[in-house]
Amino acid sequence: MLNILKINLSSRSFFILQTRFKTKTHWAKLKKKAGPKHKALNHFDDFYGSVFGEQWPPMKEALLRRSKYVAVINNYGDAEETMKYLSNRGAHCLKDLMKIQQAFSNEYTPTETDSDTQPKSHTNIIDNYISKLQSDEVSEVYPKSDNVPEKIDLNDNFVKTDNKKVDEIVSVNRTLDQAIDDAEIDQSRIIEPSMGINSEVLYQYIPATKLKGLEEWVPESLHYSYYNSKDKDFPLIVEPETEFTFPEHLKVYTYEMNSDWSMFPEPKRCQTGVFNYYPMDCSSVLAVLALCLSPGDRLLDLCSAPGGKALVALQTLLPDIVVCNDVSISRSNRTERIFRDYLLDFGDNKWRERVLLSRVDGRIFTDDQGFDKVLVDVPCTTDRHSVNEDENNIFRPDRVKERLRIPELQTQLLVNALKLVKVGGAVVYSTCSLSPVQNDGVLHTALRHAFETHQIVAAVRDLSSSLRSLSSTLQLGSGPAKPRFGQLVVPSTAANFGPAYIARLVRVK
Repeated sequence: MLNILKINLSSRSFFILQTRFKTKTHWAKLKKKAGPKHKALNHFDDFYGSVFGEQWPPMKEALLRRSKYVAVINNYGDAEETMKYLSNRGAHCLKDLMKIQQAFSNEYTPTETDSDTQPKSHTNIIDNYISKLQSDEVSEVYPKSDNVPEKIDLNDNFVKTDNKKVDEIVSVNRTLDQAIDDAEIDQSRIIEPSMGINSEVLYQYIPATKLKGLEEWVPESLHYSYYNSKDKDFPLIVEPETEFTFPEHLKVYTYEMNSDWSMFPEPKRCQTGVFNYYPMDCSSVLAVLALCLSPGDRLLDLCSAPGGKALVALQTLLPDIVVCNDVSISRSNRTERIFRDYLLDFGDNKWRERVLLSRVDGRIFTDDQGFDKVLVDVPCTTDRHSVNEDENNIFRPDRVKERLRIPELQTQLLVNALKLVKVGGAVVYSTCSLSPVQNDGVLHTALRHAFETHQIVAAVRDLSSSLRSLSSTLQLGSGPAKPRFGQLVVPSTAANFGPAYIARLVRVK
């Protein structure tokens, strides 16, 4: 658009052509499109588009839509009346849906053989790993040759084997420059701009603070870039889950796939004064189910706020003690408010003995007794929030360093959780992100660190068979979106839950 101005100066007229607007879009709208949520979406398009391929566009469409919820019935309110009310509105009991789907799967899915489901001995895996370390150490000492000596005797600078002279060891004095010229440079950690991402990547991360030299050429998505660690360099145990059951007293209602999920009314106060149900994402319920709670358990929710998962655990009526920890004071206060809204007479002595609120950094949380179960729902990029809200968005310019350090924080939290759980107890690691780095990558790194630093061994329990009965309720990752160790709840327009990653670990040593 051209603006013409006429200026009179000393009887002379000048015509000035101005090109103020080079686009029809107002500058305020252009600035708005550069906000945190648009930056997050561009980042995900680049990152997830490379990882998930054709599966990413429908995930993206679902992320930008309103999320779906389930209703967790409050056992401390009018439970029977609430269930009847929701049933009349077309909602179904999640436990019943899972039973029906499981029966269907058992009938039409071939059963696994005993050899497929039989877990490997933990002792054998550890012994094999120790043997591998010993053989690796030997291979570093001896040259790669068919004539490896069985016994070595050192005498007068000669190496003798079976009374035969092999070689004379000559001590050579070299300058530093000569040594550098002859040295072999390890180029395994060099990141080139041309590196791509395939569907099998991102099982480990390089901390952003360790990337030097190519920062200006490396996209942010590659700051978490990868070593494709198919080679298990520590005793990594993966075995099928055998303890999964749906708690008898936990009542969850949901609508079927492709149905209108806006039909849930607002929760109401019961005659006892508490709300009748708690609305939440179904993937959050799965994280609690993955704990496989037992009567009398001592449970730690390491990053508890705002307290929804801890509330679901209490609704199972199984744990004796629930410790809710969160470093944020404001978020911890929110947890307490939710408990007062849903737990009858919360604050009485009976609740003070069962529910303990703590405000400690989860990385340094300590306990003398140990826990039977630990839930660590770590801080993450919160993908759905990041693409829909600018407020408190992790992609804000002033939070770049915080975002780049997320995997390190997650790893430290998970390692501490493994230290806090008893041998034989379980840790459930969960995020609300699609990122393979924050999911499988952090889990793999934490397991290795726990073993190498604290001699802790934990088995990954494969929940694939246990959660197969949810196929009519939500969508789990498959193909490029299927994790190696955990389960990924993928957003879809038919069942817009998640995103969420859930992995179950059982400590065996």
